[in-house]
Amino acid sequence: MLVTAAMAGCDSHEVVKKETKLYNMQSYSEGNLRTQSQGKGLNGKFLKEMQIQFGHEGVPLTHEMYAEDGRGNISYMYMIAGNPLQYITLHVFSNEAERVERIHNWYGDQKLIDTPRSRTVIYNYSTASLIYTSSGKEKGKYDPEVKKVFNSLIERMK
Repeated sequence: MLVTAAMAGCDSHEVVKKETKLYNMQSYSEGNLRTQSQGKGLNGKFLKEMQIQFGHEGVPLTHEMYAEDGRGNISYMYMIAGNPLQYITLHVFSNEAERVERIHNWYGDQKLIDTPRSRTVIYNYSTASLIYTSSGKEKGKYDPEVKKVFNSLIERMK
C-alpha cells in the first residue's frame, strides 16, 4: 500500500512538472528549439539562412523572440547587435490573404514609414513579410544591408 501511494505521489509530481512547463512556455520553447536544430521546422532553415546572411553583412541578429497567434501565423523578432532601437521582424502567415489583411491593418499600404523618430521598411512576398524597424540617432543605419539580405531571401522564396 505504501509503495502504491509513493508511486502515485511521483506520478502526480511529474504531472505538475509537465503542466508547469506548459504554462511557462518551456515545453513550447524546448520543442521549437529541438525542431529547428533537427532541421524539421518549416521556418527553421529559413531563419538560419537569414541569420547567416545578416551575419555576412556585418549585421548580427540577436535576442530571438517569437509569438504564435493560434491561427497558424507566427512572428519572429531579432534585435540587431542587441540594440532594441534596431530590429528585424519576420511574419509568416498561413496564407497570402491573411498576410495582406494583417500587414494592411498594422502598417497601412506603405512600404516605407518614415517619421522624424523612426523608420519602418516593409518587404512582402507570398505568405511572408520581412520588416526592418529603426529609431533614434541611428535611424536607417542598416538600410542597405537589410535591403540586400531581404531581396536575396525573397528571391529564394520564389
